[in-house]
Amino acid sequence: TDPTTNKDTVAYKADELRSVPVFDQDFIGALTPFLDPGSISSGGVSIVVDGIEMKSSTVSPSAIAEVRVNNDPYTAEFSRPGRGRIEIMTKPGSPKFHGEYNFITRDAAFNASNFFASTKPPEQPRIFEGNFTGPVGHGGHATFLFSEDNRTDNVYAYIHAIDAQGLVTGSVDNPQHDNQTSFRVTRDFSNAHRLSVGYNFELSTVRNEGVGGIVLAEAGANNVGREDDLIFNDRIIVSPRIVQQLQVTLEKDEDVTSSVTNAPAILVDSSLTSGGAQADASRSENTIHISEVVSINHRNHYIRFGANIPQMSRRALDDHTNRLGTFEFNSLANYTATTPTPYVFTVQQGAGRGIYWINEIGGFVQDQVKVNTKLLLTFGLRYQWQTYIMDARNFAPRISAGYSPNTKTMLRAGSGIFFDRTGGDFPGTFKVHNGQVLRTFQILNSGYPNPLPPGQSLTALPSSIVRETPDLRTPYSVQYSFSVERQLTPDMTLTGGYRGITGICSFRSRDANAPLSPDYTTVPDPFLGFLQQIEAGGRLRSNALDVALRGKAGRWFSGQAQYTLSHAYDNTGGISSYPQDQYNPNALEWGPSNFDRRHRFNMMGTVNRDHWLSLGLGTTLYSGTPFTELAGTDLYNTGLGNARPAGVGRNTLRASGTQDVDALWDHDFKLGKGKEDDAKVISLGISAFDVLNHPNFNSYVGNIRSSLFMQPTVAIPGRQLQFSFGFRF
Repeated sequence: TDPTTNKDTVAYKADELRSVPVFDQDFIGALTPFLDPGSISSGGVSIVVDGIEMKSSTVSPSAIAEVRVNNDPYTAEFSRPGRGRIEIMTKPGSPKFHGEYNFITRDAAFNASNFFASTKPPEQPRIFEGNFTGPVGHGGHATFLFSEDNRTDNVYAYIHAIDAQGLVTGSVDNPQHDNQTSFRVTRDFSNAHRLSVGYNFELSTVRNEGVGGIVLAEAGANNVGREDDLIFNDRIIVSPRIVQQLQVTLEKDEDVTSSVTNAPAILVDSSLTSGGAQADASRSENTIHISEVVSINHRNHYIRFGANIPQMSRRALDDHTNRLGTFEFNSLANYTATTPTPYVFTVQQGAGRGIYWINEIGGFVQDQVKVNTKLLLTFGLRYQWQTYIMDARNFAPRISAGYSPNTKTMLRAGSGIFFDRTGGDFPGTFKVHNGQVLRTFQILNSGYPNPLPPGQSLTALPSSIVRETPDLRTPYSVQYSFSVERQLTPDMTLTGGYRGITGICSFRSRDANAPLSPDYTTVPDPFLGFLQQIEAGGRLRSNALDVALRGKAGRWFSGQAQYTLSHAYDNTGGISSYPQDQYNPNALEWGPSNFDRRHRFNMMGTVNRDHWLSLGLGTTLYSGTPFTELAGTDLYNTGLGNARPAGVGRNTLRASGTQDVDALWDHDFKLGKGKEDDAKVISLGISAFDVLNHPNFNSYVGNIRSSLFMQPTVAIPGRQLQFSFGFRF
């Protein structure tokens, strides 16, 4: 009945992850398909490493002990539900010297060509990663763990755009380099007191970021990022029934983006993006993450309480984006006309430097009550608060129950409230886009290439600003579920259940100074430009039925397969999405969510494991997501370019589905006759991703005036072979 042992949990240990096909050893990406997109916050997937929320795993793949999805879905300890977070447990230090090193490579010579590529460029990704652990000093009281992950991805981006001469195709070098190093020392001061101190370093570079699809090479950007983390983990067993754990992480981030081309940006809706990226900016962040949890066992109660500070962050932003301006055209015809007619021109001026804080604070208390041997009830209450949203009513009660009517059947039910976040670095926009630090100007139906009439200056125009509504509150969702687990054999379990989500006060934006009907030429306040107003006026409704099979089928197959039938509807695409009618924001906006898929099937497992003919399998079968049909003209004169044909709702079109079958053959060669823990092992593996070379697409065009209407502009890579060599001792 323990909620952490529910059979809907997708859990893979280190040796299991080695036996299934994982692209680039990206374990987080491999388990992401098992998440529910409706449970993911505006800030993205919540990654919890050893109990504390982080941006990444912080260690190399070989130093990961286990990865889980949907572990204890209604716990009050975390801000997101089980299907909205990925929990990672890293390997502890060892009192004996052990290590693992892996080399992973791919080469274009063994891969299928990209669907939109006329030639096959010389792609050669390389990964070298590993970990080394052992004792520190004598006495067996201290251990260390060192891990390294070095990635050189010499990959290419593929262009599929339309210009005045017709179809534009080609491949652009898009190299990505990432180096991550971590070191941790753990010391047992006594049987009851353990202290761990670790340091992580990561440096990443990307060239020609953003290029691909309709984005030409000249419109790309280069990015350099660095992250340093100092991690403290202190665990004290106060008594046999009380455990206290304190974790503190000090994080420093620096990120610099520069445009490849120093020129105005040109955006032709659904056809072409050229000119400069206008993306020059630098960001720095100094953050502290704190988690303090106390666990108490008392008779039939297991009580946990504590405080979480997911982030207390001081940030600095130097925003030099869009200094030369951006011209946006409704269609290629408007761009290639004798007199080009942009529907909007935007440009920014000013210092652009802002220093601000982003703080999130939370606390929780939870009690698991073992009523009897068949019934377990869990009650929890969480509170959380974040800056830039003054609403303080963020109490989130959660409850779950597990009941076992017999030895082979388990019934589970639960419900809870989960509060959202603004996501990313969006609070920085409030700091700099206030009409003073950074002045943004919008000119509707401007000239080209000179947007202003002769004699008129930008400084005479009103500045655009970003603000939030005075009554802005934190968006939240009510989630609820019921499931049945049935043991079919000693090693195989079938689960089935229903999940529902009701999202309330979801984020959206609205131009509160948009031109008024019926002619859409006069704005309410002529002394203001575009006024992005952040609101919590959206809603979400999602229902899903899940069926999953987990365990071993005979002595040949082991793994997990999961099928989900679902539908999700909402009236907003998130904090940066706008309705087409700014004064009637709910009109024709209710429709399928951006992430809505009717059918989802995921499977990961192994056939004939630990034999010469062993085979790891991974399968992803999805129906398509929706996209919106656009009119290709700025009917409301807002400069948003999101107007639809008369009577057409949001997200009424559907993209094609996804079919991906992956396979891995691997084998371990044991050296010598040592014991299992001391054995030296060489492993060889060959993975094939998208074995059937099925074309999978995204970025579909919804503009009815584009010659690419209802066509994709980006193709997911086809069949690729990945070779791996490993050594463990």
